[in-house]
Amino acid sequence: MTQKRGVFIGQRKDRMGARLLMILTCIRLAEDFETDYRVNWFPQGADAPELDQPEELFTSDWMDAHFLNQPEFDALNETAQPIWAFQNDPSPERLMDHLASGRSVLVEEGFEVLAFPWEDIEAIRPRYRDFIRGVGFVDKVRQIMDRADEKLSGQGVSAYHIRRGDILNGLPWKHSTWPAKIEPEEFYEAHLEKSRGQTAIMFSDQPELIVRFKQRFPQLMQMSDIADLSGLTRAQRDFLELYAMSRADQVIAPYISAFSMAAARISGQQRKVFRDVLTEEELQGANERVIERVAQGPAEFLNPSEAAHIYAKAAQYLSAQDRCEEAYESAKPILDTGADNAFMPLLQSLNCFYLSKWQESETLAREGLENPHLWPEDYAVMCALRGAILGVQGKRWAATRHFAKAFWAKPLRPDVVVLGSRMLYRSHLAHRLLPPVDWSLQRMVRQRRFPPFNNLYLVQHKVVSWRPCNFDFVLLDWAELALDQRARRLFDQRKRLEALSSALDDLPDVPADDPRLQSAQVVLQKHLGEVSDAQAIDRTRRIVAEVPENTLYQKRLAELYEAEGDADAAQKTMAEALACDPESPFLLYAMGRLLERTGQIGQGEKLILQAADQDEVSVAIQGMAGQIHMRRGNKKKARPYLEKARDLYPPYKRFTNQLNRISG
Repeated sequence: MTQKRGVFIGQRKDRMGARLLMILTCIRLAEDFETDYRVNWFPQGADAPELDQPEELFTSDWMDAHFLNQPEFDALNETAQPIWAFQNDPSPERLMDHLASGRSVLVEEGFEVLAFPWEDIEAIRPRYRDFIRGVGFVDKVRQIMDRADEKLSGQGVSAYHIRRGDILNGLPWKHSTWPAKIEPEEFYEAHLEKSRGQTAIMFSDQPELIVRFKQRFPQLMQMSDIADLSGLTRAQRDFLELYAMSRADQVIAPYISAFSMAAARISGQQRKVFRDVLTEEELQGANERVIERVAQGPAEFLNPSEAAHIYAKAAQYLSAQDRCEEAYESAKPILDTGADNAFMPLLQSLNCFYLSKWQESETLAREGLENPHLWPEDYAVMCALRGAILGVQGKRWAATRHFAKAFWAKPLRPDVVVLGSRMLYRSHLAHRLLPPVDWSLQRMVRQRRFPPFNNLYLVQHKVVSWRPCNFDFVLLDWAELALDQRARRLFDQRKRLEALSSALDDLPDVPADDPRLQSAQVVLQKHLGEVSDAQAIDRTRRIVAEVPENTLYQKRLAELYEAEGDADAAQKTMAEALACDPESPFLLYAMGRLLERTGQIGQGEKLILQAADQDEVSVAIQGMAGQIHMRRGNKKKARPYLEKARDLYPPYKRFTNQLNRISG
């Protein structure tokens, strides 16, 4: 008996666009690899309740032929391989053999046209436009699809997508900025003016915006010009709008929009952003018109929240052009009107910072930090900004407390890096509140400037004239204190290690035999595999002998001994470091963690608790102390440590949740 070929199994847990593209990818793969496809429409953990009734979209015959129930999926999945397992192969042989053996392939890719190295993606991409006709849609949906094809296909249509919706009005989304998802109306206007006479259609999750555009551009189409969708379900409406958008000759949308991205992929095209369709001069003109509208006040927008979100884009351009006073004045009426977006005090505090309005800047930052809706990233930026303001005022201890909270929470966040660099360059940091670091060297260990407006609230040249620090130099020794998981994974990310190594190699005026430089280089070379553990130990021992009271070098040597498996030498060396500074919470913590890892749990925990009693700024140390008492069943003793951890960085919910469990 001939063995049945394996099939391609598509599944996604998210929403309409990704699921459709997944199905089309399965159709393409099945066609090219001479097999069939199946769809697991109800994967465990799916989060799209509007798609829970697939019969609203698909015929029963098509679902019977292609949908899998859970037992069927489980049976096929036992021997299935994910599609990415074949994506680095130089030829199709291994995939063909896999399918021929009766084993299936799981396809979860949802936003890209999939092509293997031996295939031509540009030849595959246009085929997606027709694949959707291979899906069994119900008659009422297919009839409207036909109307969309008749109205739009091959007509030179531009489709525009304006993203607003829950970003303006929904929690928690309204409380952080979304520069890659929201584009001002002026950009759409600029392209509509440029393309007058050509057919265009607009889609938006904020219907009022389409009404406003129709008043200015009467020929602009919307979905209701193709069909009345009011009697359809949400899933049907979402699909038909997405399908209609995919029939346009070009889709123009924000940088990040899953809906328009899926429409473009389904159409067999690349979605375009405004930088693709407008000249630099046209973009600048649109930005000036945005600035003018913002200056006219919140009444020019749908609501105060939209005014705040568009202001967030305008403010950076104003600051970059040294028009900080304009940015400051334009923010006032938005705040006065009652825009409660949690990021607005942060933006206005930054404006005050640029204008040297130190007291007002500090007041805004202090009050802003009390907003429970502030996003974790924004909370870190606000902490760093308040630290920088306090540093200017000569309050180094308070400044460092705020910088430390920001840094240990989000040490890779560009705003935190730039503001922290300013504080370090201007000697606004009290090093006693921070762990042992070669701070004199850190001042010189720099990285490239961040791309303008790329994940930044601030404008770099307004904060520091030099390149920002590479704070991976701090994480080289203290990554365990960071809450951010990506920051903690420094030693798993070779590119970060190589960038830090290059920064050390490029230091000006630092002799090659400087122990600060040599010590850091040994640690990096060891983790990059350029020297052995034994070589690293020998070199670090010589450095420690040269600078015997440097606790950082002793800590590094202890960790090298530990990596080599010499626990006794590691403990002895760390003890020598601690003897040089017996009240340092960071060295107490490091010694405690070393003892834990080498089997002396009780003694290690004792030192970690001592560290927490000495420490003022480290969420990780406080949290670990609380967890030690939790493990021992001492809820009463755990509470003050967990409360301190929570209060140091409220957006980090782990310790709030633990406190709730104690109280429950």
